[in-house]
Parts: sequence; C-alpha cells; structure tokens
Amino acid sequence: MYVIGTAGHVDHGKSTLVHALSGIDPDRLQEEKDRGLTIDLGFAWFALPSGREGSVVDVPGHERFIKNMLAGVGGIDLALFVVAGDEGVMPQTREHLAILDLLQTEHGVVALTKSDLAEPDWLDLVEADVEELLAPTSLRGSPIVRCSATTGAGLDALRATIDEALASLPPVRDIGRPRLPIDRVFTISGFGTVVTGTLVDGQLHAGDQAVVQPGAVHARVRGLQSHKKSVETAEPGTRTAVNLSGVAADALARGMVLTTGDWLAASRSMDARLRTVATLSAPLRHNTTLTLHTGAAEVAARVRLLEGDELAAGEESWAQLRLEAPVAAARGDFFVLRNSVITVAGGRIVDTRPRRHKRNQRETLEALERLLEGSPDDTLLTVLQRIEPAPLSLLRERAELDDAVTDEAIRRQLVSGGIVVLEQEVPALPANSAFLCTAAGYEALAGRALAAVLEFVAAHPLRPGIPQEELRSRLGLTGRAFTGLASLLTSRPTDDEDATAPQLIEREGSLDVVGREVRLSGDQEREAAALMARLRVAGMKPETESIDLELAQYLDGAAQIVRVAEGLYFEAAIHAQMVDQVRAAIAERQRITLAEVRDLFGSSRKIAQAFLEDLDRRQVTRRVGDNRVLRKG
Repeated sequence: MYVIGTAGHVDHGKSTLVHALSGIDPDRLQEEKDRGLTIDLGFAWFALPSGREGSVVDVPGHERFIKNMLAGVGGIDLALFVVAGDEGVMPQTREHLAILDLLQTEHGVVALTKSDLAEPDWLDLVEADVEELLAPTSLRGSPIVRCSATTGAGLDALRATIDEALASLPPVRDIGRPRLPIDRVFTISGFGTVVTGTLVDGQLHAGDQAVVQPGAVHARVRGLQSHKKSVETAEPGTRTAVNLSGVAADALARGMVLTTGDWLAASRSMDARLRTVATLSAPLRHNTTLTLHTGAAEVAARVRLLEGDELAAGEESWAQLRLEAPVAAARGDFFVLRNSVITVAGGRIVDTRPRRHKRNQRETLEALERLLEGSPDDTLLTVLQRIEPAPLSLLRERAELDDAVTDEAIRRQLVSGGIVVLEQEVPALPANSAFLCTAAGYEALAGRALAAVLEFVAAHPLRPGIPQEELRSRLGLTGRAFTGLASLLTSRPTDDEDATAPQLIEREGSLDVVGREVRLSGDQEREAAALMARLRVAGMKPETESIDLELAQYLDGAAQIVRVAEGLYFEAAIHAQMVDQVRAAIAERQRITLAEVRDLFGSSRKIAQAFLEDLDRRQVTRRVGDNRVLRKG
C-alpha cells in the first residue's frame, strides 16, 4: 500500500477534495470544522479503479501551520498537489512545492480544483503556470487533472490518474527494521494508549515488543489497525494505528519513533547533504541555528557547513547538524530546515552518529559522498571505516541496509580482501559477534600493535615481550577484538616480498617480535653473577636487595631466582628446599604457624611472613586462622 499526501495553498480545497474522493472528512478537530481551516494532519483512504486502496494524509495549507504540514509529508509516496483553478499559484503553493522538492518527492499528481469556477482559457493559463513552476523540481512532468470537488467533475479521471501513478512506483522498501514516526498520540477508553503514523522499512505484528525513541520507552503492541480495520500484521507503507500496553500516553509525543529491537538510537548529531531553496534571499551561513523537521520530529539545529562559510540560494553542501535535543532518524531520511518565517534548506541524512569533523577536509567529503551515492559495498566499507574494529552486528546496525544485501556485500569484500575478520578461521559469512576491519584499518591496527611491541621491548629488553593486557589497553580494544587481532598477528605468514617485516610470537603470556633474543649484556651478566653469589651465601636469610627490576624479572623468568616480595629474592634451589621443608613439616603436624616457619629457617619474622604469603599466592598453602595448611590437589 502507498501513502498519498496533499500539498498546496490554504483554501485551495485540499480537505474538500479528500472528502469528495473518500467520503471521509479529514478535518477531525472541532476548531477546524468551525473555522473551515485545516490546522493539523487529517487522514482518509479511498478505493482506486484497480482495487487498491490509497491512504491519504491531508496537511494544512496555512503558513502558520507549516510545521504541522511537515509532520505529515515525510513518509508519503505520492504528492497530490492541489492548485485552485480560480486562483492559480499562490505563496504556499510555492513553499509546499519547495518542501516536496527538498524531500525529493518524485511522484505526484496535480489536482486543478475548483475548475467549475473558472473559464477554460483561464484554466489553460493556470495549467501552463503550474507546468512552469514544476519544471525545475522533483515533480516535473506530473500529470495535471482539472476537477471539482463540488460538482464531481473530473474526480473519476483524478482517481484513474492517481491509480496509474501508484502503479508506476517501485515496491515499498522492507528491510526488516520497522519504523513508525509518531504523528498522533491519544487514548481510547478500554484500550489505552494509541499512536499513529506511516509505517516504513518493515512489518509490525500484534504482540511485538516495541521500543520508542528517543528515551528507549518500552511497550508491547497490543493491537494494530489500518483504515480502522484490525490487522495482525501491519505492512510497510501503510497508515497504521498501534495500540500499546505498558506505556502511558503522556510518556509519548509527536516526533518520537516506534520500532522493534535495539537498532535505532536517538542522536544529537547528523551528517547530511544540504541544499538551499532557490528563492533564498540571503545566503545560509555557517553555524546558523534553524529548526529541523524530519519524520514527524521538530528540533532546533545548528548547521555546521563542512564546505565554505556560506551557501547561496539553490546551492548544495555537506553539513553536520548539531541538534538541541535527540532525534531518532535513520540514514537516508530526508529533512527540511526552516527559520521562524520561511523554508531555508533541506536534504538527506547520511550518518546519524558521526564524529565531529574538521571542515573543508577532502577525505571527509569523499567519505560522505560514498555514503550518499555509493554501492552497498561502498556503504559498508565507509561505515566500517568510521567504527572499526567493530562486530558485524554493529556494522549491520550502522549501515542500515537490508540484511541480505549486507551479507552479499560482506562475502564479496571477504573474497576481495576489502574486509578482514579478526579471527584465524573465517567462514563464508562471519558470526554477528565477529570483529571486522577494513583492509587499510587492519594494516593500521597491526602497525600500531607492532610499534607498541617494539617500543616496549626496546625499553624492557630483558622482558619476554609486552604483556597482552597492556597491549590490549594501549590499543583500546575489547577483549574479543584483541584476541582476534593477536591470533592473526601471531599466525600471519611473512610476506616473501617483505621478509624483514617484524612478526609477533606469543611467549610466557606476552607478545614479542619473532627472532628477538632475550640475553644479558656483559655488565648485566656480571651483575647477575654477583647477585646469585650473594643469594647463595645468604641462603634462607637473604637481606632486602635493591637490584635492577628488569634483571630480577629476567632471572626469575629463567628460574634462577624466586621473588617472594618487593626486594626479597631467594636463589631458586634454596627456595625449592624451603618449600619442601614446609611441606614436610605440615605433613607431619597437619599445620604450621608463622613462628614455626621462622624457627624452621632461622630467619626473621618478616622473611617468614613474606615467604608464607607467597606460598599462599602460589596455592601451595592456605591460611586457616593463625595456621597454614597444605592445599589439596
């Protein structure tokens, strides 16, 4: 099903025409009926000659209610552009057309209403004027039908023309991510909270667990209606009323978006392709604050131009919109920017969670262009470049493509080498939890890892490498991403063309450079020999040693000495004898005290205590009150 949206100047007969086509009065408010003026959105539907139904969103034409008009036209498939035959083109005719053009509404039908009130020659002039007005816009070439809602003349022709136009539209997009921009919130006695909107991008089902953004408000879909008929499933492209349980009406508002799952997040920043209206009297300047309208949302936005300092009438630029309050929108959504009086600009969102960009940067502008016009592969690579390394689940979420399209693009990029999976063995399609990088991103990450290892071992030449946790922290990676990276870096074969490139090896829980020998210098060998001699003489009663920490760690790793506390070392063979003596003493007595250990070794209480605490850490003994017993197993 497709949604038709009216547009046109105030009092040109939009609501009257909708009533004549559908038999439904779209003016639902008493104030609208009293004043004969559409103030807020109205809704109707009617049958077409082919048997399909057309949903209609009727918008106000008065300039004071443009923001309400904007809340209704964002999700339409076909514009029913209304021009009164007796008056012709008027100010809101032009502004509504400018808005439709900014929203890139490419399908439309012009209804030349009140044709019974004008002479044929005058209607010819109005029709020519409308054709000229449409020519430079997205609605160029739209068919024009003369009609009268009062007499009924031309209504059958109008229905047939609308039917033909809808038949030429592409299928409604369904990427399995339903979104319902909320344009009405109300309560029904006995049912509770109801929201309405035009459903896009996926299906809603009765019983679904729903999330409303911004705010992550959770609710359950209690029931669904389309055209006042209860349905179990609402299809994308339909006007839908959703009865929600678990949420009060006052917790929701126009401009919020209902969806399922956790893929949609509200954002206060958006990258966008921006175009000013052709009639703009003064340039749009960098950092100007305007009102953003997208979907049914309305929020103040500061416009950061990413190219130049100002944008003249009819010109385009890349921009970053910084929002006063969060808005739930998706990549590809259209928007309009207005000040308090006129429509200034509009365009299309290409990223809803961007980093802050430097202005006038060629690389940034090229990446944005790929997001706007590129293939699915370009989109995936560009999005991944911004968030890498990232799990496939996050890439799916940020790319906002159909899952099948994403899967095919991932497969192509794995074969071509454009994407690297941080795992040793990669199936044709990685798991959603697998971390991915672009090829360039992987090389940069691997380069940072190698540089960190080389820096560490240069500073600590006697260490077996950099501890893996320290390297993970330096790279700022999650545990799974780091594990995958380490597995690739320690298994990747050396390139024959670059056989001197350093590779990594795992050693004693650390990562080291392949081929590096850990050995003492002449001075260090002499220092080590002197230390070993002192420790042998000291036996079980060593003094606190102030020695080079790197040397101590090397000798400890080489099993020549044992560190039991800061500055307290034993010669390895002597330490082994001490452990055996403690084991034997406990086996004989079932337990041993600190004082008994001190007397056993003839050492000080301080040494005995440090020795026992180290045995506890090594899980040789465990403390029970003032005693030590052997650990089992």
